[in-house]
Amino acid sequence: MPEMTKELPEKSVKRIEEPAISLKEIAQLEADLEEIKKDKDVEMRQLAANMVQIEANLKITELEADLVDERERNRELERKIAETNRKNDDLEAQLRTQNTEVREGKTKIGELDGKINALQSKNSGLETQIQIEKENKTAEIAKLHADLNRTMNLLDPGGWSYLAKTASWYRVIEQEMTFDEAVAYCASQEGHLVTIHSQEENDFVWELARTVRWYGSFWIGLKRNPDKGNAFEWTDGSSVDFTNWDEGEPDSYTHALLWRSDGKWGAYPPTNSYRFICKMSSQFS
Repeated sequence: MPEMTKELPEKSVKRIEEPAISLKEIAQLEADLEEIKKDKDVEMRQLAANMVQIEANLKITELEADLVDERERNRELERKIAETNRKNDDLEAQLRTQNTEVREGKTKIGELDGKINALQSKNSGLETQIQIEKENKTAEIAKLHADLNRTMNLLDPGGWSYLAKTASWYRVIEQEMTFDEAVAYCASQEGHLVTIHSQEENDFVWELARTVRWYGSFWIGLKRNPDKGNAFEWTDGSSVDFTNWDEGEPDSYTHALLWRSDGKWGAYPPTNSYRFICKMSSQFS
């Protein structure tokens, strides 16, 4: 086997010949490396601290922005609260005013109620007094009518009877005549066949008819007018404002008469002959 020393290249031989690093130098290098590492650690810690500070600053900036927004919201809320309070104050003032008006209105209503009650009490007294006076006057008038009827009957010797309500005289004619003859006879007495305009007048005429001792009928001045659709009319031209027809009357006949039995009316032909009743207005009416 050839010797290694003789065949090594020149360069390799030369490196081997370089002097080795001493332990002291190695220790120094390690110390320098350790110092560099420490510096790097310090730099890294400082960098980390700076990053933390930056993050903290960013959070602080965000918090400050949020705080500004929150303060703005709070100011807006405070403005709304102030506006609400102002409206509430206005409403309370209005309510106080309305309550005052209501109290004053209730007071006035109470006063008016008192006045109304007083007036009602007074009116009640007046109505009672008026009713009493009315009843007294009605009784007096009825008495005066009765006295007048008696007086007028006494004054007339010809058999006429007086009804104060109508201010008219009435007379029963016991002679039987046709309707037209009865009309002519009453006219000769300055009157007309009786007209009847109320139940009171009908009852009065009926009572006169009952004084005759004869059970029959009496002509009254009501007849149909063929020129007016056969409507009934009074011979004196007065309005037909009252009738007292018996059941089933008037039938197809044309001239009216009064039943002595009940005061009801019926209709018969004018050519029949019956007793009748004349009516004459009073000269004192």
